[in-house]
Amino acid sequence: MNQEQLAALLRTLLQFAGGIAVGYGWIDTDTAATLTGALVTLIVTVWGLYARRNAGLVAAAAALPAVKTIVAAPETAQAVPSSKVRPSE
Repeated sequence: MNQEQLAALLRTLLQFAGGIAVGYGWIDTDTAATLTGALVTLIVTVWGLYARRNAGLVAAAAALPAVKTIVAAPETAQAVPSSKVRPSE
């Protein structure tokens, strides 16, 4: 699942939950819209930071069929479970 798909799913789920909360009278529509926007922004930002860490970037590159070998720092190579990634010497 890529970041755009995750954001769309998250937005839909939060809008659904917000609709239920508005329907029960727990919050008003403006609050629901504000909370949905804020939560989607925060969650997608955290996901983006996690996916773009060194090991995440190397793992994504190793998953590409065109990539044959990746030489990485030893700590990054150990964090990526792929036979394509080897530590630098």
